[in-house]
Amino acid sequence: MRAKDKFFEKTKLIVLILCFSQNLNAGNLYEKIFNYNDELKNSSANFIQTSINNIEEGIIFFGDERIKINYNKPKKLTIILSDKKGVYINHELKESQFFITKKSYIKIFFDIFQKKNHLKKMSLKEAVDQIVIVEEVYIEGVLYTIKLIYENDPIKLRRLEIISDNEKIQMGFFNHNKENIFDKKFFSMIDPYL
Repeated sequence: MRAKDKFFEKTKLIVLILCFSQNLNAGNLYEKIFNYNDELKNSSANFIQTSINNIEEGIIFFGDERIKINYNKPKKLTIILSDKKGVYINHELKESQFFITKKSYIKIFFDIFQKKNHLKKMSLKEAVDQIVIVEEVYIEGVLYTIKLIYENDPIKLRRLEIISDNEKIQMGFFNHNKENIFDKKFFSMIDPYL
């Protein structure tokens, strides 16, 4: 009996050590992702966005508190986002529309990129070549699944997916560039056509 008890004690100790090291590893991974997201400030990346009926191309700029998305193909559009509001600019029609982001899934991105505690609440899965962060959120009765897929080693943002019953949007990122600090006017939400 004593040999059996000692065996179980050692097994419990090994399991406890493995669980503790897994938690440390997950904690380190959340820290690495948060640090990487924080370093996205003052950077840009090209993207290809696909949805059910569209393929669009452009470049995304990550500022300190705002994100600017310039669509180049098939239409020239600009979207500037903050955690509370945004502006949609159609350059062909020379029109701008303002909207609130704090009650949309856009707010989630600002929480992910700027709030370490929010990131730690999300589901994180690590594979050999990628890290996947998933959050499900109900907004006005619609369930959205938001996935951020990162390349692993080195960590690099590669894809964003937004999935609901009615839509599936994927945005693939490539040609990441570190930029100089952006001028405040670069992220201005003032209507350029007034």
